[in-house]
Amino acid sequence: MFQTCGAEKFLLSTFAAGLAVAASPLAAQPRQGAGTRDGASINGVDQAHQIDCEGRPAEVSGSGNRIDFVGDCPGLTVNGVDNQISIILPPGADLRVSGVDNVVSWRIRGNGKPRISVQGVDNQVRPLR
Repeated sequence: MFQTCGAEKFLLSTFAAGLAVAASPLAAQPRQGAGTRDGASINGVDQAHQIDCEGRPAEVSGSGNRIDFVGDCPGLTVNGVDNQISIILPPGADLRVSGVDNVVSWRIRGNGKPRISVQGVDNQVRPLR
């Protein structure tokens, strides 16, 4: 048997509490978004919004964001981790994605395709169905 001092007991209890949180289902953990929004630009973590672009290019940076862009969005830039984005774009619009595990679903108003640029790891860019 070994003896622990106060600091070691604190570290052990903190570690055990962290394991309990990590082991609990994600649905049981509250999602509290944090960040900033300026027009059609989102910067932050775990935010969920439906945003009208109102003619401005859409931008998302951060992680864990769930954003549905509507209205007149001339382009989209995504940079971050594990963002899920849907957007309707005009033909030939720039759609740029960088980071890790982002999912972007797009639809074109009319005919054509966006100009797609994808960098990073495991990003998915696909047409909306």
